[in-house]
Amino acid sequence: MKPELILALVQDIRDELGLDRGVSPIIGQVFAHPDGSLHIVTSDRSEKSLLLGPGGRVAAELAKRVMQPVTIYGADEILLKKHRLELTLRRIEELTSSTGVEAHWSVLQGLRKLITQELKFPEESCVFEKSIGHGERVAVAFSGGIDSSAALVILKECGFEPEAIVVDLQHVFLDQREMAEMVEWCSHLNVKLTRIPQDEATSEVVRRARECKIHPCGECHALILACFLRYATESNHSVLVTGELLPAGRQAIVENGRLLTIHLPAALSLTKHRTEHISKTYGRSISRKQFGCRLVADTNANGWMNMGPSINRVLRELQAGILTTGQALEYIKTIVKSVPDMESDSEE
Repeated sequence: MKPELILALVQDIRDELGLDRGVSPIIGQVFAHPDGSLHIVTSDRSEKSLLLGPGGRVAAELAKRVMQPVTIYGADEILLKKHRLELTLRRIEELTSSTGVEAHWSVLQGLRKLITQELKFPEESCVFEKSIGHGERVAVAFSGGIDSSAALVILKECGFEPEAIVVDLQHVFLDQREMAEMVEWCSHLNVKLTRIPQDEATSEVVRRARECKIHPCGECHALILACFLRYATESNHSVLVTGELLPAGRQAIVENGRLLTIHLPAALSLTKHRTEHISKTYGRSISRKQFGCRLVADTNANGWMNMGPSINRVLRELQAGILTTGQALEYIKTIVKSVPDMESDSEE
């Protein structure tokens, strides 16, 4: 579909909605992907906001009229993504020239191929090819969330042999239904799921969090990651993959002796929108969509002392371009709603 036709439709929609702010946006390129989705590139974030409209209403109406899913990007977003991918490639070159572990070299070459595809997105779709992974064994830190689910999909579809590792945090963090969903989905992907015990210090983190002495995420993340690293080392894995989104560029790949840790979504400079799309395409849906685990929700309910750090973590992902403003707002709403009297206070 030609940019001029898209722009004419957008202008009609904006007129119908009574939107007259700003000047007519520039639509630079329009890419149609084989899955039927339409990807529109405009000049920058300001012009993207005009194409989206308040609450995404313009983009939603545009998708109805063209009868295709529509995603809109600012050219500045794409430049930032490419910059981060180039930094990840630099890190791959650093490690490739120095690593003495054959499995590291093989996985890094597979990651290089994935990044090469990402550099062409959204002009071209990213295709997961079985030949990329060469059957390499990879441990995956699996939390059951969207991001680690997407990491599992990418690895499985690219021909790696992932093993999903879950730290058994019991009902404090996950309920039985959520655990059952994780087991069922790994079975659906034909991925081995291994449950490992939590660190004994986790119970102390839980106690201090419930007493409002700490926000649990920082210490809990460190303890859980240590469990994953220990298991990966003891089970003779050479590579551990996580679903983390924030440590992008060179920070997305860390080598510690014979163990290589790759924060895969961050290494590929994926957004939450992309990880959700990948997970849903392969049948993964999350029954509970809110910020953090159940412990975080419980501690947020104790007041602003914990809510502040939770909201700050959301804002960090928004600032990094991982979340859209709409996604960030939804997460912040779940944080605020966790306080029992917040809703009644807002009505007075």
